[in-house]
Amino acid sequence: MTTSVNDEHPGLGLGLGRLEGKVAVVTAADSGIGRATARLFAREGASVVCVDRDERGDPRVDRLIEGDGGQAAFILGDASANETCEEMVARAVDQFGGLDVLFLNAGTGVRAPIHETSEEQWTHVIETNLYSVYRGLKAALPVFLEQGHGNVVITASSLGLLGVRNYPAYCATKAGLINLTRQLSFDYGPEIRVNCVCPGPIDTARVREVPPRSRPVPLEGRESAGDAVKGLHRLGRAEEVAYPVLFLASEESSFITGHALVVDGGQTVAV
Repeated sequence: MTTSVNDEHPGLGLGLGRLEGKVAVVTAADSGIGRATARLFAREGASVVCVDRDERGDPRVDRLIEGDGGQAAFILGDASANETCEEMVARAVDQFGGLDVLFLNAGTGVRAPIHETSEEQWTHVIETNLYSVYRGLKAALPVFLEQGHGNVVITASSLGLLGVRNYPAYCATKAGLINLTRQLSFDYGPEIRVNCVCPGPIDTARVREVPPRSRPVPLEGRESAGDAVKGLHRLGRAEEVAYPVLFLASEESSFITGHALVVDGGQTVAV
C-alpha cells in the first residue's frame, strides 16, 4: 500500500479488482463514509457516480478519484429528491454504460427528545433517511430488473439496533432501514441482493459536529465517545466502514442478502 502522509484516507490500500468493470452510485459521497467508499470502489475498478447536496471535500470526491487514476462523475443534488435519483441512475447508464452497485448512504439526525422535535425537523430526518432510499430504489430497480442483476447496500446504523437518548427520529429511521433491507431481499432476490451496514461511532463530521453544525465537538469529547465503545474503545475511521461496504457490494458476499452487517467496534455487545 502506498499513501502520502497527507492522505485523508490512509487506511485505503491499493485495489484488488473486486469491482473491475462495474458501475456504482454512491450518495452522500463527498464526506465521511461515502467519500471513503466512493474512493475505495474506484480503486477496486468501478466507475463511480458520486452524489452529494454539498461540495464538502477539497478536492471534491470525483476529482480525488480521478487523481487516483479512477473514473467518476459528480452530481450536486439532494439524494432524497426524485429528480436527483433519476439523474444519478441516468448518468450511470449514459456515461458509464450501466449500473451494478447502488450504495444509499445519505443520512441525518436531530438531537432532541421527541416532544421538543418540531414537525419540520422530524420530516427532514424521514425525508433524508427513508425517502432517499425509497426514491433511489425506485430509480435504480427498473435498471436492475431489466438487466437481471444488481446489488444494493444501505447505510443504517448501530442506533437502529439499540436506543440512545434524544435521537428519536434517527433511531426510528435507521431501525426501519434494517427491516426494509430484510424485506427487499425477499421481493427482489435472487437476482438482486440487498444488504445494509450498521456503523457505530465513526470519526466523521457527524460525530465531530453535533447538529447544528455550529457546535463542534472538541477532541476530548471525541476521545470520550471512543472510550465508550465497549470492545475497541475508540472511534472508527471512515475506511473501516468502506471495506465492509465493499465486501457486501462485491461477489465475495455472493451468498449474503437481507443482512445487517454491524461495524461498531463492539458498541452493541451486551454487557
